Amino acid sequence: MPGIKLQKRGYDFFVSYGHADSGRVDEVVRYLTKPCGLSLWFDADSGNAAQRSSELLAGAVGNSRGAVFFLSSSWKQSSWCKNEYEVALTEQRAQDGFEVVAVRIDDTEPPPWFNVSEVIDLRVSDSTSVARLLRSLSADVPHRFDNAQDVYLSAPWSRQTDSTARALQAVASAGWRLVGDSPTLSYLGSSRIEAIMRTTRGVVAIVPWHPAEEPIGASRFIVAEVEIALKSGRPVMLIVEPGVQLPPEVIEASFRGAAVPLTAAVEDYDSLVAALEAFDDELATVDHSDSGAYIFFAASLRDDVSTATDLANVIERASNMRCVRGERMSGGNVQEAIIDHIRRAAVVIADVTDDHKNTLIETGIALGSGTPLKLIVHAPDGIYPKKRFMFEGQEVYGYRSPEERLGLCYWIARQFRRRIYVAP
Repeated sequence: MPGIKLQKRGYDFFVSYGHADSGRVDEVVRYLTKPCGLSLWFDADSGNAAQRSSELLAGAVGNSRGAVFFLSSSWKQSSWCKNEYEVALTEQRAQDGFEVVAVRIDDTEPPPWFNVSEVIDLRVSDSTSVARLLRSLSADVPHRFDNAQDVYLSAPWSRQTDSTARALQAVASAGWRLVGDSPTLSYLGSSRIEAIMRTTRGVVAIVPWHPAEEPIGASRFIVAEVEIALKSGRPVMLIVEPGVQLPPEVIEASFRGAAVPLTAAVEDYDSLVAALEAFDDELATVDHSDSGAYIFFAASLRDDVSTATDLANVIERASNMRCVRGERMSGGNVQEAIIDHIRRAAVVIADVTDDHKNTLIETGIALGSGTPLKLIVHAPDGIYPKKRFMFEGQEVYGYRSPEERLGLCYWIARQFRRRIYVAP
């Protein structure tokens, strides 16, 4: 099914492996499916290896948002696996955001034609290697996870014209982290777009001409986002293609009361860059909030530094947001700071194993303030400890190992993922 938009595809990843490795790969696939919550095209479940064909391969990769390659001597000897790699590379060139992940499961060196930036070493499966694998599954990783330089981008993120691509290039070079609408953030309700914008310094709207969209000649979704931004008091910069007829009041309320022309002309591009620099100066004076732009992780203070770092890194990569922990805070009144951060978090992930006092207090604050709360607990052999009365009515997710704990945190954080534009 070529040509399906990434966000509308049925699988997160296509799995490529040598069938002599099916037992080892099946273990990893089951882990990525649960507790990590990924949907994988794996021919043991999704197809029949005996009926492999070019059509089946193209359809499977074309209905996935990425591909995972399990490198081994068996994989290396398979001509079909090379075909899968080539199809995935073609897909990656055609679709921004299509991720190619390589995992090494034996001592065989990758073939010379296999060219990826990183190969995850999973010859020994422990929490460190698993954390590295989970971090690699997130495409288009931003350079930072805080929202200090966030700007909301209202624009065509794919299928760009030459002029919109040039405008996006200029905007991406301005030094901001560009945030977009995330329809999956259902917990924000009907005010989702406004809530996301509120965490940013302002809005940049790139408005190409769409003759079918009468009478304005522009995407109604982009126009609606501009109107939401202006209504909520966010600064808006308009970059508009000739032919678009925005309402005069929208243009007058935007930056400098005018729209920057969106064309392929060199002089217009130079004017756009200058306008972006001026808009950046204005944004530096704009107050914004990080409420809803980070995840609070509540757990025992006994976690060693390596474990805590792996958990934080996995959560940040999965969510594109900072991971905040109480013990990392400093200042005059740490307790007040912790309470404030819990109240304003996008979600609190709390590991309530062993009833550690600090975790129970932080979890209680989340319950009292109505912050979204996800509870996890160590449940060896699948046996859950007795639930404390304060957690009645709350779903608790169990893990049996440090690796499953990482997987649960990845799955939860991914549900709150901020959409970030990373320039190709």
